[in-house]
Amino acid sequence: MEPGQTVAHYEIIRRLGQGGMGVVYQARDTKLDRTVALKFLPPQLAVHPEANARFMREAKAASALDHANICTIYEIGETDEGALYIAMAFYEGHALDAIVREGSLPLERVVAIATQLASALERAHDAGIVHRDLKPANVMVTNRGEVKLLDFGIAKLTTATGLTDTGSTLGTASYMSPEQVNAQPVDHRSDLWSFGVVLYEMLTGRTPFDGQTAPAVMYSILGKDPAPLLALRPDTPASIAGVVDACLRKDPAERPQTARAIREALAGTGPAPAAIGGEVARRKAHGGRRPLRWPRVATGALIAALTLGLAWTGYRTIRDRLGAGRGGAASTEARRDVIAVLPFTVRGAPDLAYLAEGMVDLVSGKLDGAGTLRAVDPRAVIGGMGGRRPETLDVSGGAQLAAALVLANLAAYSLVVWRRLQRRRSGAA
Repeated sequence: MEPGQTVAHYEIIRRLGQGGMGVVYQARDTKLDRTVALKFLPPQLAVHPEANARFMREAKAASALDHANICTIYEIGETDEGALYIAMAFYEGHALDAIVREGSLPLERVVAIATQLASALERAHDAGIVHRDLKPANVMVTNRGEVKLLDFGIAKLTTATGLTDTGSTLGTASYMSPEQVNAQPVDHRSDLWSFGVVLYEMLTGRTPFDGQTAPAVMYSILGKDPAPLLALRPDTPASIAGVVDACLRKDPAERPQTARAIREALAGTGPAPAAIGGEVARRKAHGGRRPLRWPRVATGALIAALTLGLAWTGYRTIRDRLGAGRGGAASTEARRDVIAVLPFTVRGAPDLAYLAEGMVDLVSGKLDGAGTLRAVDPRAVIGGMGGRRPETLDVSGGAQLAAALVLANLAAYSLVVWRRLQRRRSGAA
């Protein structure tokens, strides 16, 4: 759409941005003479029932949440051509991702933003809504310092089945919870993990789980601990560091169980951070973690080595079956119950480039769970391509990509097994 074009009683001013699930414009409401943000489902995707349903659910979920820190929804409409749109409040300010790109924030500002964000999550969770895609790009900080949580496009209503049920791993890799990475059932505690990632990033200027590719990031989320917060930001109060530590527990049962508990801990009106996660409190009460004994380390190392061996075997099997490095034809013996959807090659106007990755989300979501078929997480596929264009992949390149995904996922799983063994034996000691 071009500036000056009219949609219903909205006059388009300029395009604000776009993503896989929507294009957003600044517009003027000619009836009420106010500035709004109009979000449209991309027309090429609007005919897809799943995309339409997800788009409508975003509006319904967000419009039901009347809260000062959640984006206000004015209207859901449809153009004469059948395109759906949401009219939302327009906020003068900056997205949090643009703010943190400039580096770590002053402590006072971190606490102010985090407290408001926790309040927004508290309201959403009380209504049975899990955001599922909490990240700085979906948080707006207005020029008056108000925080607005945006984009419930992949939110899940916990009281009803939806388009992103168990098995789906929608979300942005760096902010995904371990249960999202593992395609496990997701509840409100997944948002609290993502909150911890955002809080860590505001304090340090970096995310706690890094990697050059999406599989590497997910490997880090499942199997590694973040760099100690106090080593990167020594002036962080112990109370805030405790909230971050509690939120970033791999096991949801060890995290804070409510956003309210986090908000109260940040405000200094609730329990100490160590007490807002059940298992965390028990560990602190017993003097912290017990040191690992050599037999436990040896057993865990053996499990990790065996699993990594299986990963390497899987790598070689996929490579050999698909003829990687030999130029041979792909074998018909390769498994057919797991599929990775590659980004599409989009030719034409540059404005359509976003469809390359947006279609991956939609097609993967549709295929995942169709019978015995499982779809590889889109972010893992896109990250594993390392910037290569899909049309440049031949059979050999495809085999290498598939093998890398197998290796990354199995290696991460080995570390998960080791960690679980440590926790069980520590609890039994």
